[in-house]
Amino acid sequence: MNKKYYVIALLISLVLALSACKQSGAATGGAPRTPFIGGTAGITMNFEKDSPPPEVTDDETFGFKAIVRLKNDGEFKVEKSDVKINLVGFDPEDFNAVQDDNREQVPEDGLEAKKRDAEGNIIEGTTTFASFPKSRDDYRPRKFSGNTEFTFRADVCYAYQTRASTKLCILRDMINVRDDGLCKPTGSRTVFSSSAPVQVVNFRQSVIGKDKLSFSFDISLNGNVDIFRDKSDITPNSGFDQACPRDPKKRREIENKVKVELITTGDPVVQNPKCGGLDSGSIGVVTLVNGKRTLTCTADLSTDRSDLEKTIDIKLDYNVLDNKETKILVKHLADIS
Repeated sequence: MNKKYYVIALLISLVLALSACKQSGAATGGAPRTPFIGGTAGITMNFEKDSPPPEVTDDETFGFKAIVRLKNDGEFKVEKSDVKINLVGFDPEDFNAVQDDNREQVPEDGLEAKKRDAEGNIIEGTTTFASFPKSRDDYRPRKFSGNTEFTFRADVCYAYQTRASTKLCILRDMINVRDDGLCKPTGSRTVFSSSAPVQVVNFRQSVIGKDKLSFSFDISLNGNVDIFRDKSDITPNSGFDQACPRDPKKRREIENKVKVELITTGDPVVQNPKCGGLDSGSIGVVTLVNGKRTLTCTADLSTDRSDLEKTIDIKLDYNVLDNKETKILVKHLADIS
């Protein structure tokens, strides 16, 4: 090989290797330095190839199924009972089925989360399936007067969770900060979020007293999905129409809502965290406006403390409504006398 081309190929290989390390959160010297894989995906879905097929005939001898494939591309495990799927877009009686055949289907298995081991190797989330119709073998189109196209749309409602983590800068003297201090108690702090449709971003910290700090963060919805939550913690296990309602009145009551919980562990260096908008100060349900909500919080600090960075976790719970659709053409077979 020409020496010039060999050098170029070697450089490209190094760039690709460094890029892979960065994407997995791994430092070039070894294990990952971040708590999560990251991303904005939750459960992704699609129809299996030819289920339903793009074309069928209306002689009632051609039966078919609609099979929805679900994969967990996020970092939260979902139990099968917390996933419900409705098939909409057509009258099931046109396909020799009934309404219940298209409602409240659960997948075959639960969906394990995407994971990363201690060395940075990514283990993909699991895939499962849901088949329609529920109570019979196949859909069989009735006779139509001519070729007719139908929409098969799968609406999926599932419970999901985001975990976020950051470190608060806590100094023995929060007012008189040395140039060589361990960290800066005022300004942006790096925050990490697990892969999920809702993210925690833009974490900021400030000092409001010698033993008191303030911090704020944004909750941001990503992707073309709808989210729901209410104070009763209703999940798809309670039913599709309760967890992801279509009724306009019920929808207005719980749409764009997220349950938020602040979590601190270990010695009580950070005490009494309270956020505006959360009912109990550290736990509550908030409403996103245009896909975003900013929370501002305060916390007291133990007077017996040293310079340190203290981890604080944020947990977000919500229901996700997503959909995928396909078209099916029912071709009319003319009667032959």
